[in-house]
Amino acid sequence: MSDFLTHECGIAAVRLRKPLAYYYDRYGTCLWGFQKLFLLMEKQHNRGHDGVGIGCAKLNMPLGSPYIFRRRDAEKDSLASLFRTEMKSFNKLARKERLNPQNPESVKENFDFGGEILIGHLRYGTSGEFDSGSCHPYLRRSNWPTRTLMVMGNFNMTNTGELNRKLIDRGQHPIFGTDTQTVLEEIGFHLDEAHTELYHQLRDQGVDGATIPQKISELLDVENIVQISAQAWDGGYAIVGVVGNGDMFVMRDPHGIRPCHMLLNDEVIAFASERVPLMTVFEAKAEDVTVVDPGALIVIKADGSIRETKFAESDQYTPCSFEKIYLSCRALETPSITRFFLSFRTLLRRPITA
Repeated sequence: MSDFLTHECGIAAVRLRKPLAYYYDRYGTCLWGFQKLFLLMEKQHNRGHDGVGIGCAKLNMPLGSPYIFRRRDAEKDSLASLFRTEMKSFNKLARKERLNPQNPESVKENFDFGGEILIGHLRYGTSGEFDSGSCHPYLRRSNWPTRTLMVMGNFNMTNTGELNRKLIDRGQHPIFGTDTQTVLEEIGFHLDEAHTELYHQLRDQGVDGATIPQKISELLDVENIVQISAQAWDGGYAIVGVVGNGDMFVMRDPHGIRPCHMLLNDEVIAFASERVPLMTVFEAKAEDVTVVDPGALIVIKADGSIRETKFAESDQYTPCSFEKIYLSCRALETPSITRFFLSFRTLLRRPITA
């Protein structure tokens, strides 16, 4: 029996295609990607009022250096507060000369969000508690980058109970609070399986231990891992995932219930729930922003190569009616109608009392 689908989070992702030095030379800041992430989230802020979260993954970090980071906040005005806090941290590090704002390598090494992969989430809570622990992204850590996983999304799985039972039957110990945790653990399980298989193959071939992590990173088949993980999923979703080695994936449910758009140019690959923010933030034309097709899976490897495939065949196209109304209001720039819609949507979330 399927559960009723409810609404509605916002996602944003920025994957830089050049070294940080390029953005400093052209735009005068090493934080170009971080600033773009904030703007993408700010222009979608009506999508989520229950909290925000951001994540960052850094490519090719030396051994012993952190490479993946996350912040979450469920307080009032959390979006502005979170970014303000991070900028205060950046400026404090600069004042204490622990980083040089004019040096891209210094920024990347010392500022948590000075990396090439940046993701952000605006939460509209439909499961779990209304606290920072329920905000995306969710993070699964390991001392192997190719087993570390960060996931966020705009989704409701209609068969979460069934998915949890699958984890239990496998021998895992799932957390029942939210369907996000279920998605994270399912992908994480198959990521672990693929990593272990590759490790044993390389070890048995006599590959030097110091080079095994890089070999695993190159051989890791993210596409296959996600396809296997998604076989049992039922619902509407647009999901972004980042592996600790720098591989990244974006996927959209086969029904097209949840929206997802992409911008690709020489400087950046960016994703958002809405088309217009991508256009305005990156000064792009409408035709430069494409819709991620239902059932599509886009994988961006750590080396920057991109592959778009289908993890499932597109089913009957059934976009959420709330999405259609909301996006139409945004496109027509009718704030009064948009406010009415958002107020009406909020009323639907309130429990009915006698």
